[in-house]
Amino acid sequence: MNRLRNLIIAACLAAAGPARADDAVATYAIVVGSNAGGPGQTDLRYSEDDARRVGSLLTELGGYKADQVDLVVHPTPDVLRDRLAKLGERVTADLAAGRQSRVFFYYSGHARAAAIDLGIDELPLAELRQRLFQVPATLTVVVLDACQSGAFSRVKGAQPAADFSYNSRQHLDATGIAVLASSSGSELSQESEQLHSSYFTHHLLVGLRGAGDANGDGQVSIDEAYRYAYHQTLLATAETAVGGQHVTLEVDLKGHGDVAMSFPRAATQSIELPATLEGKTLVEDKRSHTVVAETYKARGAPVRIAVAPGEYQVLVRHGSSLSRCEVAGGGVVDLEHCSTEAIVTTTTTKGAGIRNLRFELVAMGGIERHDGFTDTLEAFRYHEDGPSSGLSLRGYTQIDRHFWVGALAGYESMPHWERDIGALNPLRFDWGTYTAAAIGRAEIAAGETGFLSRLHFYAQMSAGLGVGRTLFRDQDDKATRQTFFGPALSVGAGMLGLSPNIPGLGIAFGYELDYAPVIDNLTGDTHASGGHRLSLSVSYSFGVSR
Repeated sequence: MNRLRNLIIAACLAAAGPARADDAVATYAIVVGSNAGGPGQTDLRYSEDDARRVGSLLTELGGYKADQVDLVVHPTPDVLRDRLAKLGERVTADLAAGRQSRVFFYYSGHARAAAIDLGIDELPLAELRQRLFQVPATLTVVVLDACQSGAFSRVKGAQPAADFSYNSRQHLDATGIAVLASSSGSELSQESEQLHSSYFTHHLLVGLRGAGDANGDGQVSIDEAYRYAYHQTLLATAETAVGGQHVTLEVDLKGHGDVAMSFPRAATQSIELPATLEGKTLVEDKRSHTVVAETYKARGAPVRIAVAPGEYQVLVRHGSSLSRCEVAGGGVVDLEHCSTEAIVTTTTTKGAGIRNLRFELVAMGGIERHDGFTDTLEAFRYHEDGPSSGLSLRGYTQIDRHFWVGALAGYESMPHWERDIGALNPLRFDWGTYTAAAIGRAEIAAGETGFLSRLHFYAQMSAGLGVGRTLFRDQDDKATRQTFFGPALSVGAGMLGLSPNIPGLGIAFGYELDYAPVIDNLTGDTHASGGHRLSLSVSYSFGVSR
Protein backbone atom coordinates (compact mmCIF):
# COMPACT_ATOMS: atom_id res chain seq x y z
CA MET A 1 0.00 0.00 0.00
CA ASN A 2 1.20 3.42 -0.85
CA ARG A 3 2.35 5.43 2.19
CA LEU A 4 0.83 8.37 0.34
CA ARG A 5 -2.52 6.62 0.52
CA ASN A 6 -2.36 6.04 4.23
CA LEU A 7 -1.47 9.59 5.12
CA ILE A 8 -4.48 11.20 3.54
CA ILE A 9 -6.46 9.59 6.33
CA ALA A 10 -5.17 12.57 8.29
CA ALA A 11 -7.10 14.97 6.13
CA CYS A 12 -10.52 13.42 5.98
CA LEU A 13 -10.78 10.11 7.82
CA ALA A 14 -14.41 10.85 8.46
CA ALA A 15 -15.21 10.49 4.78
CA ALA A 16 -14.75 6.77 5.22
CA GLY A 17 -17.45 6.99 7.87
CA PRO A 18 -21.17 6.25 7.88
CA ALA A 19 -21.76 6.50 4.13
CA ARG A 20 -19.37 3.63 3.34
CA ALA A 21 -17.95 2.38 6.62
CA ASP A 22 -18.89 -0.46 8.93
CA ASP A 23 -21.44 0.80 11.47
CA ALA A 24 -19.54 -1.14 14.14
CA VAL A 25 -16.75 1.45 13.86
CA ALA A 26 -17.49 4.74 15.63
CA THR A 27 -15.88 7.81 14.10
CA TYR A 28 -15.31 11.14 15.86
CA ALA A 29 -13.76 14.46 14.82
CA ILE A 30 -12.51 17.48 16.72
CA VAL A 31 -12.02 20.38 14.31
CA VAL A 32 -10.25 23.40 15.82
CA GLY A 33 -9.64 26.88 14.36
CA SER A 34 -8.06 29.89 16.06
CA ASN A 35 -7.24 33.23 14.43
CA ALA A 36 -5.84 34.77 17.62
CA GLY A 37 -2.15 35.70 17.62
CA GLY A 38 0.05 35.41 20.68
CA PRO A 39 2.85 37.75 21.79
CA GLY A 40 4.65 39.12 18.73
CA GLN A 41 2.21 37.48 16.32
CA THR A 42 -0.32 39.01 13.94
CA ASP A 43 -3.87 37.69 14.08
CA LEU A 44 -4.67 35.26 11.31
CA ARG A 45 -7.66 35.87 9.05
CA TYR A 46 -8.90 32.52 7.85
CA SER A 47 -8.04 29.73 10.33
CA GLU A 48 -11.48 29.70 11.96
CA ASP A 49 -13.18 29.74 8.57
CA ASP A 50 -10.94 26.88 7.43
CA ALA A 51 -12.07 24.82 10.42
CA ARG A 52 -15.70 25.49 9.54
CA ARG A 53 -15.06 24.43 5.95
CA VAL A 54 -13.41 21.18 7.06
CA GLY A 55 -16.37 20.39 9.29
CA SER A 56 -18.87 21.20 6.55
CA LEU A 57 -17.15 19.02 3.96
CA LEU A 58 -17.09 16.05 6.33
CA THR A 59 -20.88 16.16 6.53
CA GLU A 60 -21.55 17.36 2.96
CA LEU A 61 -19.46 14.90 0.94
CA GLY A 62 -17.85 12.54 3.44
CA GLY A 63 -20.90 10.83 4.88
CA TYR A 64 -20.05 12.06 8.37
CA LYS A 65 -22.85 12.78 10.84
CA ALA A 66 -23.04 16.35 12.14
CA ASP A 67 -23.15 15.27 15.78
CA GLN A 68 -19.85 13.43 15.30
CA VAL A 69 -18.01 16.62 14.30
CA ASP A 70 -17.03 18.80 17.27
CA LEU A 71 -16.21 22.28 15.89
CA VAL A 72 -14.12 24.30 18.37
CA VAL A 73 -13.43 27.93 17.41
CA HIS A 74 -11.04 30.28 19.26
CA PRO A 75 -10.54 27.99 22.29
CA THR A 76 -8.32 28.39 25.32
CA PRO A 77 -5.99 25.50 26.21
CA ASP A 78 -8.36 24.45 29.03
CA VAL A 79 -11.34 24.36 26.65
CA LEU A 80 -9.39 22.16 24.25
CA ARG A 81 -8.27 19.90 27.09
CA ASP A 82 -11.91 19.52 28.14
CA ARG A 83 -13.04 18.58 24.61
CA LEU A 84 -10.28 15.97 24.36
CA ALA A 85 -11.24 14.54 27.74
CA LYS A 86 -14.90 14.20 26.67
CA LEU A 87 -13.77 12.54 23.45
CA GLY A 88 -11.76 10.07 25.48
CA GLU A 89 -14.85 9.20 27.53
CA ARG A 90 -16.91 8.49 24.40
CA VAL A 91 -14.21 6.31 22.87
CA THR A 92 -13.73 4.43 26.15
CA ALA A 93 -17.47 3.74 26.27
CA ASP A 94 -17.36 2.38 22.72
CA LEU A 95 -14.45 0.16 23.62
CA ALA A 96 -16.36 -1.23 26.59
CA ALA A 97 -19.30 -1.97 24.26
CA GLY A 98 -17.04 -3.85 21.90
CA ARG A 99 -16.94 -1.21 19.15
CA GLN A 100 -13.83 0.09 17.45
CA SER A 101 -13.32 3.86 17.21
CA ARG A 102 -11.50 6.21 14.89
CA VAL A 103 -10.47 9.73 15.93
CA PHE A 104 -9.73 12.64 13.59
CA PHE A 105 -8.20 15.86 14.97
CA TYR A 106 -7.72 19.03 12.88
CA TYR A 107 -6.08 22.28 14.03
CA SER A 108 -5.61 25.49 12.05
CA GLY A 109 -3.91 28.45 13.71
CA HIS A 110 -0.64 29.76 15.07
CA ALA A 111 2.12 27.45 16.28
CA ARG A 112 5.74 27.53 17.30
CA ALA A 113 8.23 24.69 17.23
CA ALA A 114 7.12 23.42 20.65
CA ALA A 115 3.46 24.48 21.04
CA ILE A 116 0.26 25.55 19.35
CA ASP A 117 -0.64 29.13 20.23
CA LEU A 118 -4.19 29.82 21.37
CA GLY A 119 -4.17 33.59 21.79
CA ILE A 120 -1.99 34.64 24.72
CA ASP A 121 -1.79 31.02 25.95
CA GLU A 122 -0.22 27.96 24.42
CA LEU A 123 -0.64 24.20 24.50
CA PRO A 124 2.65 22.29 24.25
CA LEU A 125 2.81 19.90 21.31
CA ALA A 126 4.09 17.18 23.62
CA GLU A 127 0.98 17.51 25.78
CA LEU A 128 -1.36 17.61 22.78
CA ARG A 129 0.26 14.51 21.36
CA GLN A 130 0.02 12.70 24.70
CA ARG A 131 -3.65 13.57 25.21
CA LEU A 132 -4.61 12.55 21.67
CA PHE A 133 -2.84 9.22 21.71
CA GLN A 134 -4.11 8.36 25.18
CA VAL A 135 -7.59 8.17 23.65
CA PRO A 136 -8.04 4.38 23.13
CA ALA A 137 -9.03 4.61 19.47
CA THR A 138 -8.24 2.00 16.86
CA LEU A 139 -6.93 4.75 14.61
CA THR A 140 -5.88 8.28 15.64
CA VAL A 141 -5.36 10.86 12.92
CA VAL A 142 -3.94 14.37 13.41
CA VAL A 143 -3.90 17.21 10.86
CA LEU A 144 -2.02 20.39 11.81
CA ASP A 145 -2.16 23.44 9.55
CA ALA A 146 0.23 25.83 11.29
CA CYS A 147 3.77 27.19 11.15
CA GLN A 148 6.46 24.70 12.16
CA SER A 149 3.76 22.12 12.80
CA GLY A 150 6.03 19.37 11.53
CA ALA A 151 7.73 19.58 14.93
CA PHE A 152 4.74 17.61 16.31
CA SER A 153 6.32 14.49 14.84
CA ARG A 154 9.57 15.05 16.72
CA VAL A 155 8.35 15.22 20.29
CA LYS A 156 9.20 12.26 22.52
CA GLY A 157 11.71 10.96 20.03
CA ALA A 158 9.35 10.25 17.15
CA GLN A 159 11.02 10.45 13.77
CA PRO A 160 9.26 12.14 10.84
CA ALA A 161 9.23 10.37 7.49
CA ALA A 162 11.19 11.72 4.55
CA ASP A 163 10.02 14.80 2.75
CA PHE A 164 6.89 13.94 0.80
CA SER A 165 8.61 14.48 -2.52
CA TYR A 166 10.74 11.39 -1.81
CA ASN A 167 8.15 9.13 -0.18
CA SER A 168 8.52 5.42 -0.84
CA ARG A 169 5.73 2.85 -0.98
CA GLN A 170 4.96 0.58 1.94
CA HIS A 171 2.22 -1.90 2.84
CA LEU A 172 0.75 -0.69 6.11
CA ASP A 173 -2.44 -1.50 8.00
CA ALA A 174 -5.05 1.22 8.65
CA THR A 175 -4.65 0.79 12.40
CA GLY A 176 -2.48 2.99 14.61
CA ILE A 177 -1.64 6.65 14.07
CA ALA A 178 -1.21 9.09 11.19
CA VAL A 179 0.09 12.62 11.70
CA LEU A 180 -0.04 15.10 8.84
CA ALA A 181 1.51 18.57 9.22
CA SER A 182 1.24 21.38 6.69
CA SER A 183 4.89 22.41 7.01
CA SER A 184 8.20 21.13 8.29
CA GLY A 185 9.59 21.98 11.70
CA SER A 186 11.37 25.02 10.24
CA GLU A 187 8.90 26.22 7.60
CA LEU A 188 6.09 28.76 7.62
CA SER A 189 2.58 27.68 6.66
CA GLN A 190 0.88 30.34 4.60
CA GLU A 191 -2.53 31.91 4.16
CA SER A 192 -3.75 33.41 0.89
CA GLU A 193 -5.78 36.61 0.85
CA GLN A 194 -7.06 35.69 -2.59
CA LEU A 195 -8.27 32.25 -1.47
CA HIS A 196 -9.50 33.46 1.94
CA SER A 197 -7.94 30.28 3.29
CA SER A 198 -4.63 28.62 3.99
CA TYR A 199 -3.04 27.06 0.92
CA PHE A 200 -2.84 23.58 2.46
CA THR A 201 -6.39 23.29 3.79
CA HIS A 202 -7.84 24.87 0.67
CA HIS A 203 -6.16 22.46 -1.72
CA LEU A 204 -6.99 19.44 0.42
CA LEU A 205 -10.67 20.39 0.38
CA VAL A 206 -10.62 21.11 -3.38
CA GLY A 207 -9.18 17.66 -3.98
CA LEU A 208 -11.96 16.12 -1.91
CA ARG A 209 -14.58 18.07 -3.87
CA GLY A 210 -13.58 16.13 -6.96
CA ALA A 211 -10.50 17.80 -8.41
CA GLY A 212 -8.46 14.92 -7.01
CA ASP A 213 -10.65 12.24 -8.62
CA ALA A 214 -8.01 11.07 -11.08
CA ASN A 215 -9.80 7.92 -12.28
CA GLY A 216 -13.22 9.57 -12.62
CA ASP A 217 -15.12 7.04 -10.50
CA GLY A 218 -17.02 9.72 -8.58
CA GLN A 219 -15.18 9.28 -5.31
CA VAL A 220 -11.84 10.53 -4.07
CA SER A 221 -9.56 7.93 -2.54
CA ILE A 222 -6.81 8.49 -0.02
CA ASP A 223 -4.17 8.23 -2.72
CA GLU A 224 -5.96 10.65 -5.05
CA ALA A 225 -6.81 13.30 -2.47
CA TYR A 226 -3.43 13.58 -0.85
CA ARG A 227 -1.46 13.40 -4.05
CA TYR A 228 -3.54 16.30 -5.33
CA ALA A 229 -3.33 18.36 -2.12
CA TYR A 230 0.41 17.97 -1.70
CA HIS A 231 1.39 18.94 -5.22
CA GLN A 232 -1.06 21.84 -5.46
CA THR A 233 0.13 23.26 -2.12
CA LEU A 234 3.77 23.03 -3.14
CA LEU A 235 3.04 24.54 -6.55
CA ALA A 236 1.08 27.47 -5.09
CA THR A 237 3.52 28.33 -2.30
CA ALA A 238 6.56 28.09 -4.56
CA GLU A 239 5.32 31.34 -6.13
CA THR A 240 5.09 33.28 -2.85
CA ALA A 241 7.70 35.43 -1.08
CA VAL A 242 8.05 32.85 1.72
CA GLY A 243 8.62 29.97 -0.67
CA GLY A 244 7.63 26.32 -1.01
CA GLN A 245 5.75 24.64 1.81
CA HIS A 246 6.48 20.92 2.35
CA VAL A 247 4.19 18.58 4.22
CA THR A 248 5.73 16.35 6.88
CA LEU A 249 4.26 13.12 8.16
CA GLU A 250 4.52 10.42 10.77
CA VAL A 251 2.78 7.09 10.28
CA ASP A 252 2.40 3.91 12.28
CA LEU A 253 -0.38 2.08 10.45
CA LYS A 254 -1.08 -1.60 9.90
CA GLY A 255 -3.17 -3.25 7.20
CA HIS A 256 -4.20 -2.27 3.73
CA GLY A 257 -7.19 -1.41 1.60
CA ASP A 258 -8.31 1.45 -0.60
CA VAL A 259 -10.15 4.03 1.49
CA ALA A 260 -12.66 6.42 -0.07
CA MET A 261 -12.33 9.88 1.42
CA SER A 262 -15.23 11.72 -0.18
CA PHE A 263 -18.04 11.08 -2.64
CA PRO A 264 -18.41 14.13 -4.93
CA ARG A 265 -20.71 12.19 -7.29
CA ALA A 266 -23.38 12.46 -4.58
CA ALA A 267 -23.39 16.28 -4.79
CA THR A 268 -26.53 17.93 -6.22
CA GLN A 269 -24.49 20.45 -8.25
CA SER A 270 -21.04 20.44 -9.84
CA ILE A 271 -18.92 22.60 -12.15
CA GLU A 272 -17.03 20.86 -14.93
CA LEU A 273 -13.74 22.20 -16.29
CA PRO A 274 -13.56 20.83 -19.84
CA ALA A 275 -10.69 18.77 -21.21
CA THR A 276 -9.46 21.64 -23.42
CA LEU A 277 -9.23 24.13 -20.54
CA GLU A 278 -5.71 24.80 -19.26
CA GLY A 279 -4.46 27.24 -16.63
CA LYS A 280 -4.79 28.27 -13.01
CA THR A 281 -8.50 28.06 -12.24
CA LEU A 282 -10.46 29.61 -9.40
CA VAL A 283 -14.13 29.05 -8.51
CA GLU A 284 -15.78 31.88 -6.55
CA ASP A 285 -19.16 31.76 -4.80
CA LYS A 286 -20.88 34.96 -6.00
CA ARG A 287 -23.18 35.18 -3.01
CA SER A 288 -20.53 35.00 -0.28
CA HIS A 289 -17.60 36.32 -2.40
CA THR A 290 -15.44 33.43 -1.19
CA VAL A 291 -13.16 31.09 -3.14
CA VAL A 292 -14.59 27.58 -3.23
CA ALA A 293 -11.84 26.00 -5.31
CA GLU A 294 -8.50 26.97 -6.82
CA THR A 295 -6.48 24.52 -8.89
CA TYR A 296 -4.12 24.27 -11.83
CA LYS A 297 -6.10 22.60 -14.61
CA ALA A 298 -3.99 20.71 -17.14
CA ARG A 299 -5.19 20.07 -20.68
CA GLY A 300 -6.26 16.52 -21.45
CA ALA A 301 -9.01 15.44 -19.03
CA PRO A 302 -12.14 17.11 -17.63
CA VAL A 303 -12.37 17.90 -13.92
CA ARG A 304 -15.62 18.02 -11.93
CA ILE A 305 -15.83 20.04 -8.73
CA ALA A 306 -18.76 19.41 -6.39
CA VAL A 307 -20.34 22.62 -5.07
CA ALA A 308 -23.40 23.65 -3.12
CA PRO A 309 -26.36 24.97 -5.15
CA GLY A 310 -25.83 28.59 -6.17
CA GLU A 311 -24.21 30.95 -8.66
CA TYR A 312 -20.46 30.92 -9.28
CA GLN A 313 -17.73 32.70 -11.20
CA VAL A 314 -14.90 30.65 -12.66
CA LEU A 315 -11.62 32.54 -13.20
CA VAL A 316 -8.99 30.98 -15.46
CA ARG A 317 -5.54 32.53 -15.54
CA HIS A 318 -3.52 32.47 -18.78
CA GLY A 319 -0.12 34.03 -18.05
CA SER A 320 -0.90 37.60 -16.97
CA SER A 321 -4.56 37.60 -18.08
CA LEU A 322 -7.66 36.13 -16.48
CA SER A 323 -10.85 34.80 -18.06
CA ARG A 324 -14.01 35.38 -15.98
CA CYS A 325 -16.88 32.96 -16.59
CA GLU A 326 -20.39 33.03 -15.09
CA VAL A 327 -21.78 29.63 -14.06
CA ALA A 328 -25.27 29.28 -12.56
CA GLY A 329 -26.79 25.96 -11.50
CA GLY A 330 -23.68 23.99 -12.36
CA GLY A 331 -22.54 22.91 -15.80
CA VAL A 332 -19.54 23.06 -18.12
CA VAL A 333 -17.32 26.16 -18.28
CA ASP A 334 -17.37 27.69 -21.76
CA LEU A 335 -14.34 29.94 -22.30
CA GLU A 336 -15.86 31.48 -25.42
CA HIS A 337 -18.38 33.32 -23.22
CA CYS A 338 -15.85 34.65 -20.67
CA SER A 339 -14.51 38.18 -20.24
CA THR A 340 -10.80 38.87 -19.65
CA GLU A 341 -8.93 40.69 -16.85
CA ALA A 342 -5.98 40.18 -14.44
CA ILE A 343 -5.45 38.67 -11.03
CA VAL A 344 -3.27 39.76 -8.07
CA THR A 345 -2.54 37.75 -4.92
CA THR A 346 -0.98 38.57 -1.58
CA THR A 347 -0.03 36.17 1.20
CA THR A 348 0.45 36.03 4.91
CA THR A 349 1.95 33.26 6.97
CA LYS A 350 0.50 31.32 9.85
CA GLY A 351 2.56 31.92 12.95
CA ALA A 352 5.30 34.39 12.17
CA GLY A 353 3.29 36.26 9.54
CA ILE A 354 4.31 38.19 6.46
CA ARG A 355 5.60 41.72 6.91
CA ASN A 356 4.95 43.55 3.66
CA LEU A 357 7.49 46.24 2.81
CA ARG A 358 7.08 49.09 0.36
CA PHE A 359 9.53 51.63 -0.97
CA GLU A 360 8.23 54.72 -2.73
CA LEU A 361 9.81 57.56 -4.70
CA VAL A 362 7.59 60.66 -4.74
CA ALA A 363 7.86 63.76 -6.95
CA MET A 364 5.88 66.83 -5.83
CA GLY A 365 5.08 70.25 -7.17
CA GLY A 366 2.88 73.19 -6.25
CA ILE A 367 2.54 76.81 -5.18
CA GLU A 368 4.53 77.95 -2.16
CA ARG A 369 2.59 79.23 0.85
CA HIS A 370 2.49 83.02 1.27
CA ASP A 371 2.68 84.52 4.75
CA GLY A 372 4.30 87.42 6.63
CA PHE A 373 7.76 86.25 5.59
CA THR A 374 6.95 86.41 1.85
CA ASP A 375 5.02 89.67 2.35
CA THR A 376 8.22 91.21 3.73
CA LEU A 377 10.15 90.04 0.65
CA GLU A 378 7.56 91.63 -1.58
CA ALA A 379 7.71 94.86 0.48
CA PHE A 380 11.43 94.99 -0.30
CA ARG A 381 10.56 94.66 -3.99
CA TYR A 382 11.54 91.01 -4.41
CA HIS A 383 9.44 89.02 -6.85
CA GLU A 384 8.77 85.30 -6.93
CA ASP A 385 9.83 83.21 -9.89
CA GLY A 386 8.28 79.75 -10.45
CA PRO A 387 6.64 77.03 -8.35
CA SER A 388 8.21 74.80 -5.74
CA SER A 389 9.18 71.18 -6.39
CA GLY A 390 10.55 68.31 -4.40
CA LEU A 391 11.49 64.64 -4.10
CA SER A 392 10.84 62.25 -1.26
CA LEU A 393 11.96 58.68 -0.57
CA ARG A 394 9.64 56.73 1.70
CA GLY A 395 9.68 53.27 3.23
CA TYR A 396 6.68 51.52 4.77
CA THR A 397 5.97 48.30 6.62
CA GLN A 398 2.46 46.87 6.81
CA ILE A 399 1.13 46.40 10.35
CA ASP A 400 -2.44 45.50 9.43
CA ARG A 401 -4.48 44.76 6.36
CA HIS A 402 -5.25 48.46 5.90
CA PHE A 403 -2.43 50.27 7.77
CA TRP A 404 1.20 51.02 6.96
CA VAL A 405 3.84 52.88 8.98
CA GLY A 406 7.30 54.01 8.05
CA ALA A 407 9.69 56.91 7.54
CA LEU A 408 10.53 59.45 4.86
CA ALA A 409 13.40 61.66 3.82
CA GLY A 410 12.71 64.51 1.43
CA TYR A 411 13.80 67.83 0.00
CA GLU A 412 11.73 70.69 -1.41
CA SER A 413 13.22 73.51 -3.44
CA MET A 414 11.22 76.70 -2.92
CA PRO A 415 10.62 79.42 -5.56
CA HIS A 416 13.48 81.71 -6.47
CA TRP A 417 13.08 85.31 -5.21
CA GLU A 418 14.94 88.17 -6.94
CA ARG A 419 15.23 92.00 -6.70
CA ASP A 420 16.45 94.04 -9.65
CA ILE A 421 18.80 96.90 -8.58
CA GLY A 422 19.76 98.26 -11.96
CA ALA A 423 23.19 97.77 -13.47
CA LEU A 424 24.47 95.71 -10.56
CA ASN A 425 23.83 92.04 -10.08
CA PRO A 426 20.30 91.44 -8.83
CA LEU A 427 19.77 90.48 -5.20
CA ARG A 428 18.75 86.82 -5.04
CA PHE A 429 17.21 84.84 -2.22
CA ASP A 430 16.63 81.08 -2.36
CA TRP A 431 15.75 78.44 0.21
CA GLY A 432 14.90 74.79 0.51
CA THR A 433 13.60 72.47 3.23
CA TYR A 434 14.92 69.04 4.16
CA THR A 435 12.54 66.75 6.02
CA ALA A 436 13.00 63.57 8.06
CA ALA A 437 9.72 62.25 9.45
CA ALA A 438 7.63 59.29 10.51
CA ILE A 439 4.65 58.52 8.30
CA GLY A 440 1.45 56.52 8.68
CA ARG A 441 -0.94 55.51 5.92
CA ALA A 442 -4.44 53.97 5.84
CA GLU A 443 -5.20 52.16 2.61
CA ILE A 444 -8.21 50.28 1.24
CA ALA A 445 -8.84 48.48 -2.04
CA ALA A 446 -11.78 49.53 -4.18
CA GLY A 447 -12.87 45.90 -4.54
CA GLU A 448 -12.02 42.26 -3.80
CA THR A 449 -11.27 40.95 -7.28
CA GLY A 450 -10.22 42.03 -10.76
CA PHE A 451 -9.37 45.61 -11.61
CA LEU A 452 -10.87 47.04 -8.41
CA SER A 453 -8.59 44.87 -6.25
CA ARG A 454 -5.61 46.68 -7.82
CA LEU A 455 -7.03 50.16 -7.22
CA HIS A 456 -6.33 51.45 -3.69
CA PHE A 457 -7.37 54.69 -2.01
CA TYR A 458 -5.20 56.05 0.79
CA ALA A 459 -4.92 58.79 3.41
CA GLN A 460 -1.71 59.58 5.25
CA MET A 461 -0.04 61.81 7.86
CA SER A 462 3.61 62.52 8.67
CA ALA A 463 5.43 64.39 11.43
CA GLY A 464 9.12 65.00 12.00
CA LEU A 465 12.03 67.42 11.75
CA GLY A 466 12.38 70.16 9.14
CA VAL A 467 15.71 71.78 8.28
CA GLY A 468 15.57 75.03 6.32
CA ARG A 469 18.60 76.22 4.32
CA THR A 470 18.66 79.75 2.90
CA LEU A 471 21.05 81.31 0.38
CA PHE A 472 21.34 85.08 -0.18
CA ARG A 473 23.55 86.56 -2.95
CA ASP A 474 24.23 90.28 -2.94
CA GLN A 475 25.12 92.62 -5.80
CA ASP A 476 28.73 91.40 -5.67
CA ASP A 477 27.51 87.77 -5.88
CA LYS A 478 28.70 87.15 -2.33
CA ALA A 479 26.84 84.23 -0.76
CA THR A 480 25.42 84.13 2.77
CA ARG A 481 23.95 80.87 4.04
CA GLN A 482 21.84 80.17 7.12
CA THR A 483 20.33 77.02 8.62
CA PHE A 484 17.10 76.79 10.61
CA PHE A 485 15.32 73.95 12.43
CA GLY A 486 11.68 73.32 13.23
CA PRO A 487 8.78 70.85 12.96
CA ALA A 488 7.57 69.43 9.65
CA LEU A 489 4.01 68.17 9.23
CA SER A 490 2.02 66.84 6.30
CA VAL A 491 -1.38 65.34 5.48
CA GLY A 492 -2.44 63.85 2.19
CA ALA A 493 -4.65 61.48 0.23
CA GLY A 494 -4.58 59.81 -3.13
CA MET A 495 -5.09 56.79 -5.32
CA LEU A 496 -2.64 53.91 -5.88
CA GLY A 497 -2.82 51.59 -8.86
CA LEU A 498 -1.03 48.22 -8.74
CA SER A 499 0.41 46.75 -11.91
CA PRO A 500 -1.36 43.60 -13.24
CA ASN A 501 1.82 42.43 -14.97
CA ILE A 502 4.65 43.31 -12.56
CA PRO A 503 3.83 42.10 -9.04
CA GLY A 504 4.57 44.74 -6.41
CA LEU A 505 4.85 47.69 -8.79
CA GLY A 506 2.51 50.62 -8.15
CA ILE A 507 1.90 54.17 -9.40
CA ALA A 508 0.06 56.73 -7.28
CA PHE A 509 -1.40 60.19 -7.77
CA GLY A 510 -2.10 62.30 -4.71
CA TYR A 511 -2.48 65.57 -2.91
CA GLU A 512 -0.49 66.80 0.11
CA LEU A 513 -0.65 69.81 2.38
CA ASP A 514 2.82 70.47 3.83
CA TYR A 515 3.61 72.71 6.79
CA ALA A 516 7.18 73.33 8.05
CA PRO A 517 7.60 76.60 10.07
CA VAL A 518 11.39 76.65 10.10
CA ILE A 519 12.77 79.80 8.38
CA ASP A 520 13.04 83.15 10.24
CA ASN A 521 13.97 86.69 9.21
CA LEU A 522 15.30 89.67 11.15
CA THR A 523 11.84 91.24 11.49
CA GLY A 524 10.51 88.29 13.47
CA ASP A 525 8.62 86.57 10.67
CA THR A 526 8.69 82.76 10.42
CA HIS A 527 7.98 81.17 7.07
CA ALA A 528 5.99 77.91 7.06
CA SER A 529 7.52 76.21 4.06
CA GLY A 530 5.20 74.07 2.00
CA GLY A 531 1.62 74.47 0.88
CA HIS A 532 -0.64 72.64 -1.54
CA ARG A 533 1.19 69.94 -3.46
CA LEU A 534 0.29 67.46 -6.18
CA SER A 535 2.32 64.26 -6.11
CA LEU A 536 3.23 61.45 -8.46
CA SER A 537 4.96 58.39 -7.06
CA VAL A 538 6.34 55.02 -8.10
CA SER A 539 6.45 52.26 -5.49
CA TYR A 540 7.51 48.64 -5.15
CA SER A 541 6.13 46.27 -2.51
CA PHE A 542 7.35 42.85 -1.42
CA GLY A 543 6.96 40.52 1.55
CA VAL A 544 9.42 39.12 4.06
CA SER A 545 8.74 36.58 6.82
CA ARG A 546 8.93 37.55 10.48
